[in-house]
Amino acid sequence: MIRLGLPKEPYWLDMPHGVRLFVRPLTTAIYEAARAKGARLAGQVVGEHAEILQAGGSVEGLPDLEDADAVVGLSQFLFAQALAVSAIIRWEGVLAAEGGAADVSEETVFDLMRIHSVADDFLHLYTRPHREVIAEGNASRPSPNGASALGRDTAQDAGPKNSAAPTAA
Repeated sequence: MIRLGLPKEPYWLDMPHGVRLFVRPLTTAIYEAARAKGARLAGQVVGEHAEILQAGGSVEGLPDLEDADAVVGLSQFLFAQALAVSAIIRWEGVLAAEGGAADVSEETVFDLMRIHSVADDFLHLYTRPHREVIAEGNASRPSPNGASALGRDTAQDAGPKNSAAPTAA
């Protein structure tokens, strides 16, 4: 069983460090588009990385993209950036490098998501309502006394017991 009730209007996420993000409600379309974009961009970076190496260029500062875990990490990072760009409408507590409030733009959202703890917290808080809905629907119905899981009976009564074994006369 799943209870409906996900946010339908924009809302505030209270992040650590005094940052607040005003975000659009998370939809399946937003989530899947961000996930696809993260994977696609990671694939492009891996391809460009290989081309640069083949041409004798330097890829200093980039992770080892021949390592599958590094590619997954890059994909997750790009996913977080894409999701944040789709989600964040405005914010409080985010300052530009030169001081003063930073405007919300693709570039400034990317910069914010480059801070690992912020990206991690954003993903956790923004997807929480969906995870809670799934977790709620993942449990068995409690028994009346609350001591164990009890679902409704699905098998019909077997009827009286008739033994097919012969009996001694």
